[in-house]
Amino acid sequence: MNATVNSVRPLHIGDVNQLISSGVFEGSRKKVEERIRKIVSDGTSVALRSDDYSIAGVYEKADSSLLSLFSSGDVTVNDLVSFLDQTLRKAFFEDDVYKISVKIPSEDKRLEEALTVSGFIQEAVLHREFLIDGRREDGGLFYMILAEYPRSNCVFVPFQRGILAVRGGMDYVEKVDFLSYEKEPGDRFLSQYASYQGLTDDEGLILKRGSFESDYDPSEYDFMPAELMRAYMELKEYFLKKRTSFDINLRVNDATEFQRSVWEKICRIPYGMTVSYEDIALELTGNDISKARKLTRAVGTACSDNPVPVIVPCHRVIGKNGRLTGFSGGIEFKDFLLQNELFATALPLN
Repeated sequence: MNATVNSVRPLHIGDVNQLISSGVFEGSRKKVEERIRKIVSDGTSVALRSDDYSIAGVYEKADSSLLSLFSSGDVTVNDLVSFLDQTLRKAFFEDDVYKISVKIPSEDKRLEEALTVSGFIQEAVLHREFLIDGRREDGGLFYMILAEYPRSNCVFVPFQRGILAVRGGMDYVEKVDFLSYEKEPGDRFLSQYASYQGLTDDEGLILKRGSFESDYDPSEYDFMPAELMRAYMELKEYFLKKRTSFDINLRVNDATEFQRSVWEKICRIPYGMTVSYEDIALELTGNDISKARKLTRAVGTACSDNPVPVIVPCHRVIGKNGRLTGFSGGIEFKDFLLQNELFATALPLN
């Protein structure tokens, strides 16, 4: 059984009977209906549940993002983990929730296992919190915050000119951004990740170069996705001139076939070398100079749209006249990357 695939949806009034019988909501039908109407009409609140009610969950931003969760006897821990992951992704990345809490009965070991596998941390023991078969039973309070979400997170790689913010999941990297010292990250998610990891000051600005610890202590960051940790190490080695290529698994969504073809060509440019946009266009057109000239601007746009610069080294693509153009991180970062590859002596990190 896999009840949770593509099953998370908004709550509606027709769910009242199932949510009462499942125990997600307590009280009379009238009170539960009033609560559901409030949730549905309140733009700051969201409710989720599975299509067949074998797993049901409701969280309300107006209620401190407390997730009420229920599962029937025939679902697996994997089903629950999948449902929790869908819920967390919607809460964190669509609804701007920073923390999700979950209350469960102490006797429900299946839910406890699912929460633990998903990365939740037990925050408190709730004495006599649940009424089960006429008896008051203890419960547990578990929580997850965006900055410790183990399936999607961010590592920061400092170098001489700035910081690379590398985002991804357990087995992939999907985004690389350039951040400048003593400036705001410019993205609400990056700001939250950077603040949690101690990289920003009280005003939300990235700290000065060399003023923070750059290594990730496994005992403190055990929630960090494995592929992000690998990307951190490889990029750190790159900036120290101990690595000239990468073995990082990338996941790039919503790219066109043309963009992928350009990025594939870019990945073949050797370390320390440069080619022009027209050179890439010539490769794509079978050395047809007329077609290549018409395609050059599109190649430049594809370079600018590259979501994982450095790993896909679009900084090695320059104008035909040697000008540095078309780099998403900014010309100053492009210049640094090229100079860092061209000169043999490594600059100190701090």
